[in-house]
Amino acid sequence: MEERIDRIWNKDERQEIVDSYLTETRRNMFKVDEFTEWLEDKPDHPCYERFFGTGDKEAARQYRMALARQLVSGLRIQIHIPPVEKVDISKLATVISYEAPAFISPMSNRRKGGGYVPYDPEDETSRAELRRQAAADLTRWLSRYRGCAEAFGVNLQPIEEIASKLRGDQEDAA
Repeated sequence: MEERIDRIWNKDERQEIVDSYLTETRRNMFKVDEFTEWLEDKPDHPCYERFFGTGDKEAARQYRMALARQLVSGLRIQIHIPPVEKVDISKLATVISYEAPAFISPMSNRRKGGGYVPYDPEDETSRAELRRQAAADLTRWLSRYRGCAEAFGVNLQPIEEIASKLRGDQEDAA
């Protein structure tokens, strides 16, 4: 059965591919340039089509699109929310400020090619998308670093609660 170019391997499959490469090459370190060179003359390898299945023109196009994604990734804007008139006098002088990405890539559009849209702090859809992405990133972080943090004695409950709140799992007590 032929491997699809856009196939995504799960973590165990990726680990097996890397372990197999390291065993075959007798290396103890994975270096991307060496792996790519090693793979180039192995058309039967499951990764071959993913790395070499497109022409140079398409590969260059994909690379340039990745560069464009990197260009907007991490750009930030400052949002300042002035005090509202109908609040406690003690809160009148408080201005809420926060930083947010200048552009967001809605998760629902990514499989269709996606794209980046300006983050609009006035738009609930935009705010909800940013919260959804924040929750997903925290969940991924927890998944990756939980063992390390817990082994060091760190309580991860507050981070779990933040991710849950951002997902909307918890109702406001107020």
